[in-house]
Amino acid sequence: MKKALLIIDVQFAAIKEHTRALPEKIEKLQAHYSRVFVSRFVNAGSPLIKIMDWPGYDNEELAFSPAPQAVVFEKNIYSSFLPAMSDFDEIHLCGFDTDACVYKTALDLVEHGIRPLVLADYCGSASENIHRAGIELLKRNIGEENIFFGRF
Repeated sequence: MKKALLIIDVQFAAIKEHTRALPEKIEKLQAHYSRVFVSRFVNAGSPLIKIMDWPGYDNEELAFSPAPQAVVFEKNIYSSFLPAMSDFDEIHLCGFDTDACVYKTALDLVEHGIRPLVLADYCGSASENIHRAGIELLKRNIGEENIFFGRF
């Protein structure tokens, strides 16, 4: 089975008080994978800014160092799915925001026939309540067996 890690939008602007430890944990997590993808949300051209009048990120820089083998790419939408991910049977997801970009990417993976495994303890949202709500929606829409609680 071909597996990869997908790190979603772990950027300075996404970090909140309760998620401060995530970048360091995620940086260390990369050592467990030979294939790593890293998405970075950019404001330029984002329909989220236009449609929702969202101000965008004030700091688009990554809050951790990607592994040397990581494929780093930019996006301006919720999903971090790339066609190159179709080569994998299973993709482990972590990052920000559980209820938005992680959630949408997990659904996209399912629709492309790829098993998403959401690493719940390596994800975060604007608040702990929103993170938990995102996990509950993920359980319903991708299956509880596709949510992993614990550390590597």
